[in-house]
Amino acid sequence: MRLVQNPSMTQAKIPSWRAGLAMRSRVVVVLCSLGMTLPWMSRALAGREDRLGWVVDLAAHWQWPYLAGFLAGTLVASLSQKRWLFALLLTPLPWWTASPRLPADEGNRAGFVVASANVHLETLLPTALTAWLATANADVAVLVEVSPSYAEALSTLPGYQYQHLAASNDPFGMAVISRHPMQATTFRDADGIARIEAGIDFGDGCVELIAVHPMPPLTPHFHAARDELILGLAQRPSKGGLPTLVVGDLNATPWSSAFAGLADRGLQRASGLRPTWPSVGGGWIGIPIDHVLASSHWRVSGSELGPDLGSDHRPLLTRLVPIDVKGGDCKS
Repeated sequence: MRLVQNPSMTQAKIPSWRAGLAMRSRVVVVLCSLGMTLPWMSRALAGREDRLGWVVDLAAHWQWPYLAGFLAGTLVASLSQKRWLFALLLTPLPWWTASPRLPADEGNRAGFVVASANVHLETLLPTALTAWLATANADVAVLVEVSPSYAEALSTLPGYQYQHLAASNDPFGMAVISRHPMQATTFRDADGIARIEAGIDFGDGCVELIAVHPMPPLTPHFHAARDELILGLAQRPSKGGLPTLVVGDLNATPWSSAFAGLADRGLQRASGLRPTWPSVGGGWIGIPIDHVLASSHWRVSGSELGPDLGSDHRPLLTRLVPIDVKGGDCKS
């Protein structure tokens, strides 16, 4: 016996299913659109050590997932109502709301290459790092989550004979390694979190580099401490007006309150917007929290992600061109 499906039942089910999908897709578009406006709200709340500013800032980081949901929802919604295609005009929001980037270098001049890598505390040997730096030809590298065993192995890293190590058995150990002569000092904040300030003799002048890895914003206190650190480093005058770089895992994205007014205080983003954490998906998903920030003495000639180093972060390589390097060395 062959069963015959009731046509009226089939016709009733299809419109109901499509209507439900269309309604859900419209909700996704609205919610993701609101998510893409959160950077403006987060910056408006900058400087507040309260729960509202903290929660809004945590939500503002996820611009690429918001954009992906927004595009998918818009396309599905437009299947039933074409007018939803007008929502695509909001697509550039993640680029509009990101902190300004340093101008690009128009020429093909020799520059200063900076590598930054969160190597992960559980990584014992810099084997993958050594292979990457051999091809990257970085002038200086900032490493975070450096354990004592990892720091000890860095002594055999070829080409980087100038090293300043502040290793630790927690995620806040760090190191600055350089091909050029360097004078460096470790400082610690009230929570015991280290940062390294180094003067690097480069060409005919000195570059001031500050390596940082603030505590993740797990509480309103740590959120405020991170913002205060980053904005404070931008606002303070450089020693003698030197070209300055702030490098590391900042635990903040370019949409964060930590970047509010950053350019007005003297630093701009030199690195790009590609996600660096988590490393799953080849660096195509997630959020960018590893950065190179630079003073107005620089122009950007390129920025790219490095290979998988066995960490939950992708490393970062940024090429900069100095346009105003003062003479003398870092001892003066």
